[in-house]
Amino acid sequence: MAQIKPIVRVELDPLHAVPEICAVIAALLPYNRGHEQAVLEGVRDAINEQLKGDGENAESVRESRRKR
Repeated sequence: MAQIKPIVRVELDPLHAVPEICAVIAALLPYNRGHEQAVLEGVRDAINEQLKGDGENAESVRESRRKR
């Protein structure tokens, strides 16, 4: 039996990260019909975790500079 798999291959320009990321999200959403909100909420949660992590790292860097 034939196996059909939708695969999206992407080349990104890291110098234009925001529009590239948005284009990838827009390209993947049609494959998740009926689950768009869940996908976008998952992406939002992942972004919030990254921001939270960056904030913690930034704070520890600031603290270490003050101690010098």
